[in-house]
Amino acid sequence: MTAVDRLVLARDRVARLESQVSAAEARSVAVTPGGLTGYDPAILSGIRRKPDHKGNRHRFAAYDREAALWRDLEQARRDLATLERRAEVEAAEATLHSELTVDAIRAARLVRDRHGWHKVVRVSAKSVTVETGYSWTDRIALTDVLEARP
Repeated sequence: MTAVDRLVLARDRVARLESQVSAAEARSVAVTPGGLTGYDPAILSGIRRKPDHKGNRHRFAAYDREAALWRDLEQARRDLATLERRAEVEAAEATLHSELTVDAIRAARLVRDRHGWHKVVRVSAKSVTVETGYSWTDRIALTDVLEARP
């Protein structure tokens, strides 16, 4: 699944959850005695002459469903924001990589990949060998190099 497909699915999920939340809000307002706005506090407090356990269960279940949908909606919005940011980063990296040539990499002393800048040790036909902070070197594929600086 591509990033665009994931974005479309996430946007659809947010829209679907928003409509479900509005329907759940309407249901919880409908089951609340006196309504949730412009209400009489004595009615909303739940004080009654005769207890209605079944009605209370239905009312609290409606409130619970609404709260669960709000939680799901907030999580879906966070997921959508994460996917949008990731798509922006991937697009920026693709733009940088498309402007990069093999000759520029060969002439470079520093290269950047997703993890940061690295000092070049040598360049081969398919990869760049870079220094690490340890006694060994790492290889980065030429296709993974985003920027090169001489």
